[in-house]
Formats: sequence, C-alpha cells, structure tokens
Amino acid sequence: MEFIEGPHHAVIGDVLDDVLAGKRHRVIITLPPGYTKTEAAVVNFIARGFALNPASRFIHATFSDDLARENSDKIKGLIELPEFAQMQTVTIKTDSSAKDRWKTDQGGGMLAKAAGGPITGFRAGDMDKSRFSGALVVDDPLKPDDAFSPTKRAAVNKRATNTFRSRLAHERVPIVVIMQRLHSDDFVGHLLTGGTGEIWDHLDLPVLIDSKAEYPKEWTHGKPVEHKLPDGPLWPEKQNADEIEVIRADAYTFASQYMQRPVSIEGALFDMSGVRWYTDLPEIDYYRMYADTAQKTGERNDYSVIELWAKFKGGGAGLVDMVRGKWEAPELETTALSFWAKHKGKNVRGLWVEDKVSGTGLIQTLQRKGIPVQGIQRNTKDKYTRGLDAAPWIATGQVWLPKDAAFTESLRYEMQTFDGLGTGFDDQIDPMMDAIADMLGGYSNTWEGIL
Repeated sequence: MEFIEGPHHAVIGDVLDDVLAGKRHRVIITLPPGYTKTEAAVVNFIARGFALNPASRFIHATFSDDLARENSDKIKGLIELPEFAQMQTVTIKTDSSAKDRWKTDQGGGMLAKAAGGPITGFRAGDMDKSRFSGALVVDDPLKPDDAFSPTKRAAVNKRATNTFRSRLAHERVPIVVIMQRLHSDDFVGHLLTGGTGEIWDHLDLPVLIDSKAEYPKEWTHGKPVEHKLPDGPLWPEKQNADEIEVIRADAYTFASQYMQRPVSIEGALFDMSGVRWYTDLPEIDYYRMYADTAQKTGERNDYSVIELWAKFKGGGAGLVDMVRGKWEAPELETTALSFWAKHKGKNVRGLWVEDKVSGTGLIQTLQRKGIPVQGIQRNTKDKYTRGLDAAPWIATGQVWLPKDAAFTESLRYEMQTFDGLGTGFDDQIDPMMDAIADMLGGYSNTWEGIL
C-alpha cells in the first residue's frame, strides 16, 4: 500500500532528523492513536540511524514484549531489503535469530523489550560522542487499560529515573519518547513535570491543531517545538472535522488520547475510591429516569443525556442505562420515547427533565403522550454546591456504576475531572447528581427548593 503522507509526517521527520544530527537529545512526541507514530519514530527512525551509522546501538521499549519484538522484526526486515543496501551496507549477524535482540556485523545492535521488563546487558549508543551512535526509543510504554492504575503508572514512571538512564552509554545519547496521552500522570506527564529533572523538546500534535492554544504551565520541563501546522484537523485524509466530531462523544478518550490534554484530577469533587463498580445489581425497589438536554441543539461539545437509575431495597442507587448524543428537538423526542419504551416493563416511576430551553419542549411533548414526566429547576443551586451534596454519597459507597458499559470510561473521566467550576465535561454528571439527590439525598434536604 502506498504511504499516505500527512502534514504532520514532515514535522515529525524534521524533529527526528535533528536527533540524528545531534541537535536534540531529549525528545517527546505526542499524537493521536493511528497516526503512524510507531512507523515514523520507531521503525523508520531506527532504520535511518543504522543507515547513517551501522554500528549504532538502539534500545526500544514499549508496553509489551510481543509488540517490542514485532517492531524489532520490522526494523530488521527493512534493513535486509535490497533497496536499503543501496543506501548503506548493514548486515545482520547470522547468529542473531532472536527478534528482540540482534547485532550487526558492523558492531551495532538492537534490543527490544517491554517497558516494565528487565533491560540488561546492553546499552544504547557508544562512547564515540563525535557521531550519532544510537538511541533509546520509548513508544507507548503504558497500555490504555492500565492508565487508571496508580501502581502500574508509578512502575513505568520509575523506569525513567533509574533503568532507562542507566542503559545509556553516556548522557548525550538521545532518548525519544513517542506516545498518545492517557493520564495526567502517565509517562509523558511524569517527564514534563520534572520526573527526571531534564528539559524535553516536546512536539505536541493534537488531532485538532489550534495555534492559539497555550502550552500548559504545569509542563515546566517541556519546551514546545514550533511546527507551523495549519489550524484544523491534524491529518485530514485520515480524519476530517466531521469524523473528529464523532469521537468527541467519548470525552475521556478524546481529551487524552486525541487532544493530548488529559485533565488533572486535582480539585475534583468526587472520591472515586468509593464508587461501587458492578456487574450485577442488588435487589431493586424502583427505577426512575433523569434527563439533561443541551441548551443549544447542535452546539459543539453540547450533548443531551437520559439516564435510568435504580433505587435499591437495601440502600444505595445505581446507574442502569444511558443514552447520550446531539439531537435536534424532533430527534430528541424520538430518542426519549424509544428509551422509555425500552424500559417500560420495569417499575419506572417517571422521567425527570431539567425545565430549560429544549428540555421544556421535551416535557410538553412527552406529557401529551401520557409519559409521567416532571420538570425540575436547578438554578437555586450551582453545580459546585450540587457536587458537594453528591460527593458524600459517592465516597461512602452508596453509588453503583456499571463496570463494563459502553459509556463507563467517558463517565469515569467526567467524574474524575469534575470540579463544579465548568472546567471539564459534565453532561453525564448533571443527571447523575439529580438521581443521587432524589434517591439518596431526599427531597427535604438536597432537593429543597429545587422541585
């Protein structure tokens, strides 16, 4: 298949050329998944290094041994192509049969391992400081599934200050880190906030380029690389503006992996350690639906949400189902009717909708169709105060959320970043707080003056 070049490929190539020329020694490149980061900064970069100096010595680390071996084998296969030999003669030792570790007849070599595994008996680069002699290349050292594990994040981050640096022949041997952001305290976050005490040249490439966006002040050890890419989609041939709009629905993934801006959970109101992540619910007393509709239909980043909650006989409440999307009034009404029909066989005690703009129209339409819908007003309490009301119920294990639902990750992200001040996503939080106030807080306290 012919390689489809995007504007960002040339920018990445320029930065990596600077590494090969000895102009950059600590480099971070962040960009979305599927944007050829491994092909560019691992396979082709390392192969190019061998073309410049067949005696180069590389260490490559990624999140699994299998992926490390696969990348290493691709590099080896590239070097062995007849076309590569036209640029530079690099021959692999005949006794180098292992995919994760091999040497060249010219004195170079390659070691590829999982980021959390042992890296011994091999160093990146050599003591000749007059030329490029290799590098340590770290590509996605943490799996997305491990992003919310403090233990696994800490284990990978710790490698930056001990194992990785000890595997360099000398301090000016380059380290190249390329990855999608997963968490504010992931490997890149650790480096940009001073984890190793070094300053890193940072090529930051979100899926939507915004030249007016400020470089985060908390990234004290990052030096942004100017790329001069035009505002808009990073790689239009892969994802245009409309296609990017679709992935915004998963707020957690979009903010972190696509925009490279995982929101810090500092200041968040909810103690997530108290959440009960369930696969099976306890005995249910009754159900009720809660809806939050977009203030302006069709507005970017503005979603409508309808949630089904269950009140348990033994105490506590749990989110059972949810529908979320951007809908104009007729489609919003159709969606609400379908969601009601989906669960009408349960003991559902009505649907509560915030009585504002599009919500007011929805209330009137559903009432005419005989659905027990009730309007609520939230303007007597701001989001921060409502969040404070809900927080104790979450912290004490009274709130149950589905462990593996399609919406779980985006909801988890909203809860982890919600500070009540409007700095994060909260379209799923509003009806959740309504449910907590109704089913757990009681009408006489939290909801006093709201209903």
